Amino acid sequence: MKEIRISKLFNSKSGRGVIIAIDHGLFMGAVEGLKNPIDIVKKLVENEVDAIIMPLGTFKLTKEFFRKKEAPARILTVDFVLFSNIPGNFGTPLGYSLLSSVEQAVKWGFDAVKVILIWGMDKKTQLTNIKLIADLALRCDQWEVPLIVEILLWGENIPDDKKTDPKIIENACRIAVEIGADMLKVPYTGNVDDFSVIVNNSKVPVVILGGSKVSSDRDVLQMVKDSIDAGAKGVAFGRNVWQHRKMNEIIKALKGIIHLDKDVDEVINELK
Repeated sequence: MKEIRISKLFNSKSGRGVIIAIDHGLFMGAVEGLKNPIDIVKKLVENEVDAIIMPLGTFKLTKEFFRKKEAPARILTVDFVLFSNIPGNFGTPLGYSLLSSVEQAVKWGFDAVKVILIWGMDKKTQLTNIKLIADLALRCDQWEVPLIVEILLWGENIPDDKKTDPKIIENACRIAVEIGADMLKVPYTGNVDDFSVIVNNSKVPVVILGGSKVSSDRDVLQMVKDSIDAGAKGVAFGRNVWQHRKMNEIIKALKGIIHLDKDVDEVINELK
């Protein structure tokens, strides 16, 4: 059953996925670009993305869009990271908890659940993060629901120049798989050879995250092309899609690279 549900996250022809994350409001509040999540979901459905990562609240507001057979697959964000005691502020992670359950995911027809595994936090928060994901992995096995683990090097104990360190990311991926991850969402290392080692050794599907909004379209698309060449199964992007000045066009460009194996030069002109 897990294999069937995972397959729904990817295009049936290319075997890859254009996955869009719109769960930022859960952690950050009324973030720019997601102040009206209903409108964003409507556009994502119209653009036929392969899957959408969302909190339960957003889904309940937009469930009418998922009634048609061709609607994107759904991935439920089930955890919460406390970044500040003031809503909307974003800083060093202060705490971690699960908010939703596997049972809720099954009830509402989600195809997978997603959690964040943050490295570099204080010891107590780090262990809480790991333990709760391990507990969740057990529930996912019981219900045959795929568990997607997002690897983030956000903690203050990891310096900025190590945020895409291939060895740290490789170690983090291996630990996540051993905990029970069925799929990984990870930062791109910036190097095809380094990233191909991570993809090959993880032994589960790997997609790259987008991270902060990138100003250069070419840089974003080249990162996507390089990750695909390294064996990644696609992307799970957020701000680099719904904060883009041409959201429809950037989705089309991502599809061109991920599903049709187009080069960056072939799709970049559509964004000018």
